[in-house]
Amino acid sequence: MSINPWQNVRIYFEGDEYFETALAEIEKAQKQIYLETYIFDYDPIGIRFLQALTRAHQRGVKVHLLIDGVGSFNWLPQIQKFCAENQLPLRIHNPLPSQIARVAQKTWKRLRRALVFYRKLNRRNHRKTILIDEDKAFLGSLNITQIHSRKYTGDFAWRDTGVFIQGKEVQRLHEAFLQTWRASRHPFAVFLLKYLRRKLRQKSRSHSIRLNNSAVWRFDLLRDLNRRAKTAERRILITNAYFLPRRSVLKSLIKAAERGVYVGLILPSKSDVPLVQWASKSLYGRLLRSGVQIFEYEPSVLHAKTLIIDNWATVGSHNLNHRSFLHDLEVEAVFEDPAIIHQLLEQWDSDARASSSIQLEDLGKLVWWRRVLYRFAHWWRYWL
Repeated sequence: MSINPWQNVRIYFEGDEYFETALAEIEKAQKQIYLETYIFDYDPIGIRFLQALTRAHQRGVKVHLLIDGVGSFNWLPQIQKFCAENQLPLRIHNPLPSQIARVAQKTWKRLRRALVFYRKLNRRNHRKTILIDEDKAFLGSLNITQIHSRKYTGDFAWRDTGVFIQGKEVQRLHEAFLQTWRASRHPFAVFLLKYLRRKLRQKSRSHSIRLNNSAVWRFDLLRDLNRRAKTAERRILITNAYFLPRRSVLKSLIKAAERGVYVGLILPSKSDVPLVQWASKSLYGRLLRSGVQIFEYEPSVLHAKTLIIDNWATVGSHNLNHRSFLHDLEVEAVFEDPAIIHQLLEQWDSDARASSSIQLEDLGKLVWWRRVLYRFAHWWRYWL
């Protein structure tokens, strides 16, 4: 049955409009602003957001800023200094230790600590959400950085998709944010995480907001994606920056194509993480032989993450790679409104026209060392 829990929905396919709208909503906020992101750069875009959050905080709005300890690592000193000077509440998700070298000392105790550290290092907060007051949210694949803005980077601006949603279901995002916010103050408080996960388990299983805060939720998302791919009747259209799916998802897509469903992938021709792109290319032959259509987006770096299966679609931060399925915190919004599906379909067609179509004979022209490189990269898929 079709669901439409949103009072208001706006889709953004360019960073400037997304940022300007988000900043305008921040200026109008009256109660609270929760902002979490993987990358927060101290650049013109980041500074504008910091200044807007500071003004909101000064007029009495409750402000929480949560950034990832790896994604935002390069600018942490500047951001921490700004927030301290302006009394802006800031927390860092899984920060790197100040003296990383110590974990490399050759004792069993140090080795155990090192293994725990690297396991923790692999768990990142990849969500990009801006929650305003009680029922407004921005989410998608746009970090707080000028790399998404044509105003500052021109034609080099990354192609992304973001969405503004308004409705009661936004409360689920508040709950997920506060869970991570509380845990970020005491990173090793495992008991708190387990308690909050149990408390939110039922609430977080939503048809309109998809979260992956626990292994149970991750399994549910994986199972649901496979089920939808296996029952698709017309189309499966994927736009994704880092396509390196679990084996079960790969099989579901291949079987869908083999039974006549149009399966189309728009992947980046230019990538900020070449290792993932190389690993993804190792899958091209199998996909093309099954009838999957592959396009590589040419104009700039493709960073969007959207999925359309028949008349059901998602927009969010979730990549179809092992990191998103196994390690990172992600979020995506679900849409079944025909008007929203139409917008996403039009953008998919537009991106496809701006892409080069990959053919099976193209793979035969690859030099041998590239084949070896792609296969080698694929071995590291668990970490990518």
